[in-house]
Amino acid sequence: MPLDSNGLFVLVVEDDDELRERILVPGLLRQGFDAVGVNSALGLYRALSLRSCGLFVVDIGLPDESGFEVVRHLRKLGDVGVVMLTGRSDPGDQIRGLEEGADAYLAKPVDVAVLAATLRSVARRLVPEVAPVAAAPTAVIQTERWQLTQQGWLLVSPSGESIKLSANERLLLTVVMDAAGVTVEKERILQQLCGAEHDFDPHRLEMLVHRLRRKVQTVTGDELPLLTVRGTGYLFLA
Repeated sequence: MPLDSNGLFVLVVEDDDELRERILVPGLLRQGFDAVGVNSALGLYRALSLRSCGLFVVDIGLPDESGFEVVRHLRKLGDVGVVMLTGRSDPGDQIRGLEEGADAYLAKPVDVAVLAATLRSVARRLVPEVAPVAAAPTAVIQTERWQLTQQGWLLVSPSGESIKLSANERLLLTVVMDAAGVTVEKERILQQLCGAEHDFDPHRLEMLVHRLRRKVQTVTGDELPLLTVRGTGYLFLA
């Protein structure tokens, strides 16, 4: 059965306000897509905390993260469709975009009809329906998501693997998971950690996150969906 665009939600990540709001989003709406635009990677992560999505249009030159980083994050979340946009002519960027996980790579200026056709083509790969990115975790314990048990001393992966946590790892995860898909500023995390150890060095926070990610990867084989929001803090998206 051919996949119709009606009802498919597309998130357009583009920092050029005029291109996003006057050309891309209205054009995709006219093509039958349910399209919404954001102007940054942070806007993308916030949108995903409110609504699931299976199709993305991502610009390379974003103000807070590169489009390449965004694609890598999206690939960790599930089987989604990603079309990258760029004003660059370097073929190396195109190769990198495809290697990072983009399904298609289009140069600006892009014809909206071509973009819509590309999105439909990508969506066919995801039949019978576009696989959604999971929304942000809620307070309800669900076995298919990451969760903290035993008063927060044990992290359980979606596959059921358990990871014992140190005191600082427990505090870090408690703060970011309780935020339910909202970015937590570094300062707030440091305040929590300083309650356990006096004058917690910000560089130690970065090392704590790095070691925790590696620890989880080693024990479970899964990547911890703890994202770094450059210049702001951390976001737990699962």
